[in-house]
Amino acid sequence: MHASGDQSEGYFHWWPQKGTTEWVEYAFPRAVSVSEVTVHWYDDTGHGECRVPASWRLLSKTSDGWTPVDARSTYGTQKDSANRVPFAPVLTTGLRMEVTLQPSWSAGILEWSVGAQP
Repeated sequence: MHASGDQSEGYFHWWPQKGTTEWVEYAFPRAVSVSEVTVHWYDDTGHGECRVPASWRLLSKTSDGWTPVDARSTYGTQKDSANRVPFAPVLTTGLRMEVTLQPSWSAGILEWSVGAQP
C-alpha cells in the first residue's frame, strides 16, 4: 500500500497548476491490448499544495484521436488506496489520463499502472 504523501520513490505532480484540467499519457511503441489501470494519488496534506483530484477519466489513442474508454467502475480519488478502473479491452498505442484539479489545489500521481484483465 502506498501512503499518498510518500515522496521516497518519486512522484509526478502538476503544481503550481490549480483548478485546471491537465493530462499525462503512456505512449506504447506498438499497439497493445489493455483493460485496466490503477492509480495511487499523491496528496501532501499538511506540508504542500497537492490533493487528490476533483475527477479524472481515461482515453485511448485511436486513428481518430483520443476516445474515452468504456469504464466498468467509477474513477476513484481515494487517498492511500489503489484506485483501480477496469474497462472494455482496447487495442491502442497510447493511454491518456485527463485529471481535473480541485479549484484551490494541485494534484499528483505516486504510481499509475496499466494492465490487462485475465
